[in-house]
Amino acid sequence: MRIICWLLLLIPFIGITQEQDSTVNESSVAIFPAISFAPETSLQIGAVGIWALKNNSLVPTEFLRQSTITPYVVYTLNRQSIAVVNLDYYFPKGQNIDAGVRFFGFPDAYFGLGNDTDPEISEQYTNRFFQIEGTFLHPIDEKLFLGAAFDAHFTSIKGIEAEGLLERDSPVGVDGGNLLGIGPAMRYDTRNYTLYPTKGIFVSSRLLVNKIGDFDFSTLIFDARKYITIFNEDNVLAFQIRTQFTGGTSAPFFKLPQLGGDARLRGITNASLYRESQMMYSQFEYRRPLFWRLGITVFGGIGDVAEEVTDFNLQELKYIAGMGGRFLIIPEKKLNLRLDLGVARGGQYAIYFGVSEAF
Repeated sequence: MRIICWLLLLIPFIGITQEQDSTVNESSVAIFPAISFAPETSLQIGAVGIWALKNNSLVPTEFLRQSTITPYVVYTLNRQSIAVVNLDYYFPKGQNIDAGVRFFGFPDAYFGLGNDTDPEISEQYTNRFFQIEGTFLHPIDEKLFLGAAFDAHFTSIKGIEAEGLLERDSPVGVDGGNLLGIGPAMRYDTRNYTLYPTKGIFVSSRLLVNKIGDFDFSTLIFDARKYITIFNEDNVLAFQIRTQFTGGTSAPFFKLPQLGGDARLRGITNASLYRESQMMYSQFEYRRPLFWRLGITVFGGIGDVAEEVTDFNLQELKYIAGMGGRFLIIPEKKLNLRLDLGVARGGQYAIYFGVSEAF
């Protein structure tokens, strides 16, 4: 079982914030160190930042849509590295680009494909890739956005064991490869605020058709969320349903949907444990501030992966539960650091550190 222990300074290493009557009138910046440890990487040292940009909207709207840039850099004593920049930017007339640029030279785990893989049986390999992915959307009105999705992925797989799981299974993409996917995207968004919504709904869908590069497949992603206030805005219930369906016969294993990770079914011991062509899950979260800048959350969820949509079985569903702490790093932006502990079916558990809410 992979064990990750996050040690972080909850007070930002560098924090620059400006109090305003509106939460989006001025820019705010916070940068803080992150230190972690995992057996396959040794000590990890890095920094996480968040830049909440000044609102430059020329279109009057009741919805507070905050533009943010979130960089994340990590280096390990085993000479492995991660560099990520996530951008969620709203142009003055309402257009939105939600994109991520990622470079990984980092260990990953291959457990095989399917929903009954063993968390104790895996192969470690190095996944080196560069990726640019996201959506560009144009507002039809205050709630509906239409546009395009894109995903450019350049992957090199290193360190495969002789007669190991990857060599024996020989999944599509075992030698790495490059791909470019494009397709239509839509979003319907009535959340009152993007960083910490307390009411409203969010529905997005995108279709990526990969015809350029070394693979030929398509991916359909659907994400629906609902936010409810109970009694007052200090008590929020958040719900999410997400599906990802893969079509075609040559989808690389490293692009197949997975359960687990810091945003989906927290508690599964490794985000690569359950990986297959089709995925669906549902989760909920109760969020509440406590005192000063501290808050708490309780969450749970169910889901699974399958080779075909018709293969999903209620008796095999994975379920998780957990709780977490929150630290409000930029109060006027309602932006939290989060530290979550989740447990999953079969005695699995995992610890997560992140910026902003899981969904």
